[in-house]
Amino acid sequence: MNALERIRELLLKYNWSKYELAKRANVPQGTINQMFSRNYQPSISTLESICRGFGISMAEFFAEEETERHLTAEQVMLLNKWAELTDEQKEILLKFLSSL
Repeated sequence: MNALERIRELLLKYNWSKYELAKRANVPQGTINQMFSRNYQPSISTLESICRGFGISMAEFFAEEETERHLTAEQVMLLNKWAELTDEQKEILLKFLSSL
């Protein structure tokens, strides 16, 4: 399941509209609409905002029943640490990882 499918699943679970998600996630409604109409995967920063809107961590977002057993404890820890970083720290970390 990709991120967009997971968002659809959570919208159904919470019985939210795309408008409600945009409002709760503090993401422009146009961004949400384009993701769905053009089948775009959200950027990491948009996905983080969406997770905050749903009140879940990135680790929880990716740890749905089907994939939960595929994430190691180390991967869950990394996702949780990522969620704690500032935008600047994330940018620095991504540049560092790209240089490896």
